[in-house]
Formats: sequence, structure tokens, C-alpha cells
Amino acid sequence: MKTEFIQILLPLLAAHFLGDFVFQTDKDVRNKKSLLIFGKHIIIVTILSYFLVGIWNCFLIPIIIFLSHLIIDLLKKSFKNDSLLLFVLDQSAHYLVIILLSIYLSNKIEVEQFNPYWSDLFGNNYLRLLTIAISMILVTKFSSIIISYIIRPFQIKMFKDENNNKDEIKTGRVIGYLERFAILILFLANLPTIVGFLITAKSILRYGEIKNNNDKVMVEYVLIGTLLSFAIGITIALLTIETLNLIS
Repeated sequence: MKTEFIQILLPLLAAHFLGDFVFQTDKDVRNKKSLLIFGKHIIIVTILSYFLVGIWNCFLIPIIIFLSHLIIDLLKKSFKNDSLLLFVLDQSAHYLVIILLSIYLSNKIEVEQFNPYWSDLFGNNYLRLLTIAISMILVTKFSSIIISYIIRPFQIKMFKDENNNKDEIKTGRVIGYLERFAILILFLANLPTIVGFLITAKSILRYGEIKNNNDKVMVEYVLIGTLLSFAIGITIALLTIETLNLIS
């Protein structure tokens, strides 16, 4: 794969994930009707994109990212129903823009003018750092959002009390963060066999919770949530390793 393409793609992806899932809080997402919050989000993603790529004389990057993010997010806001499909379409649109922009710039910019500051300064270590940062966001906040959309119908049926609902969901989210993060670290440390022990231990604990539970919804909720969390964690870990090998 062309080096120039990777040197643009990874920083743009990192900027997107940082802007959408780190610097944008849940409160910001709920209050996106506020022009101030909406504008702040677009500007943060734009600045991060320009800064992380580090090609200071290429102003096409902030222009395209600003306009595309603005248009895509405005289109998303026009839909009232929040759903997994809408989330996937929104994210896919952003990825498509990033990939096309990376392809265009990697072929358009002359070799002597292609000077990504951070890649020139730190070499492949910079790209490795971005890859790890992206994977950490994916196994935590990003994965949590995907899983929450899928298991939401079970949560609605299970939790009648709103306060209990919030406590249970928050606890489950933190546990999910930790187990997927552990999976990522173990794979990066070349210790995938320990992941098997982690899955076994979690399965035993979960089995203890559901074996005497006659609530079918609860059983489905636990099984689906656990399987999804492990499957997503392992998939992201494997993709991270492949990307790191590609950079090397």
C-alpha cells in the first residue's frame, strides 16, 4: 500500500475518532441542536485533521473535512429517530470522505511537496502511535455505542426503574471497556491464549448469573452483550495488529 496514502489516512481517521468520541461528550451529542456546540464539534475535527496530518501547505484538508463533516452531521440531524442504521450510515459517510481524500491527495501532491511534519519527525512510530490511539477509542467508546444500540430493546424490557437503569448500564459499560481493553493489550503483547482464559472466566461468572434466572430477556441480554463485547474486542485487536504489520 502506498506510504503517502497511509500517512494521510491514519491521521485523518485519528482526528475523526478523537473529535467524535473523545472530545465530544454524551452531553454534546444530546445538545447538538445548539449552534455553539455543533459548531465547536466541527471546528475541533477540522483543526485535529489539519494538525495531525501535518502538511501545512495543504489547505484542502481542513476545507474538505469542515464542509463534509458539516453536511453529513446536518443530514444526520434531520432524522429524528436515533438508530444503529443511522449511526452506521453517518460513520460510513465520514470514512468514505476520508478514504477518497487520502487517495486524491496521495496521488495529487508532488513527492517534493509531500512533507507530513509529524511522519517526517518521528517516522513510522508516529503512525504506530495513531494506530494504537484509534484502536483504544474503538475498543472503548465506539464499541460501547454499537453494543448499546443492539441491546437497547432488552434494556428497555428489563429496566423499569430509570435510576436502576442508569446504574446498571453505566456499570456494564465500564466492565465492557475494561474487558475489550484487556483483549487489545493481550493481543498486542502476543498473549492471545490468555484471552481464552479471560473469556472462560467471564463465561463462568455470567453462567452463575443466568443459570437460575427464569427471565428469558435477562438471559438473552447477558449472552448477547457478552458475546458481542468479546467478538468486537478480538476483531479490533486483530485489525490493529494487521495495521501495525502493514506500517512496519
